[in-house]
Amino acid sequence: MAPWLSPHPKLEGISLMGHLYNRLDGMYPNRWRAAFADGQDAIDAWTESWAEAFADEGLVPQDIATGLRNCRRMFDWPPSLAEFVRACRPHLAPENAFQEAVRGMLDRSRGEKGQWSHPAIFWAAVRVGQHDIMHLGYAVMKTRWEAALRDILHQGQWKDIPEVSMALPAPGNTQADRDAAAKQMRELGAGAALDQTGRDPRRWIAKVQQRCADGRKPSPTVLAMLQRATGGAA
Repeated sequence: MAPWLSPHPKLEGISLMGHLYNRLDGMYPNRWRAAFADGQDAIDAWTESWAEAFADEGLVPQDIATGLRNCRRMFDWPPSLAEFVRACRPHLAPENAFQEAVRGMLDRSRGEKGQWSHPAIFWAAVRVGQHDIMHLGYAVMKTRWEAALRDILHQGQWKDIPEVSMALPAPGNTQADRDAAAKQMRELGAGAALDQTGRDPRRWIAKVQQRCADGRKPSPTVLAMLQRATGGAA
């Protein structure tokens, strides 16, 4: 809470909370002051409770400026604490943020960075997983999403949103690599010499022929297979 309650040099020694009080008093003359009929004790209680909430929510001064601008069009009467926090971050209302995350992750699946109004939305989407964000609806994701977004917002500072890193195929594992290898095998006359395990697929023939030479007759089925494989020379 300290940053909100400490004297601010740019405000002539007034704290950020004191400045906010004065701004709301100017926006809602008489109506704002009417909430503090008990005098300084009521003002002190308001200051402490709102500053604590701002710290818990991870709000920064820029958010408060946004909240003040939104209050002018959203509220005819002074806002409650919950209303003011929502005015500070209308794009961070959980369902709005979720829909933004869906659009952003869809963009990233296409190799684009995506449009993100706040880095916390991106990092919350990363936490719950791109697949689930893109394939499960808000009704299913609501609890997980709200918990992730709340936790990320409470961090108060966030890494920059990275550019999309497109995965490259492993060397030798592209279609072009496989086609080139097959061409070389055909040129060597060994196109069918090896199977996918790298072993000679006809190695069983020698084993069966050796058994025949040793006097151990194979079954009729195996013998027929051997004759087909050797062109009847078994």
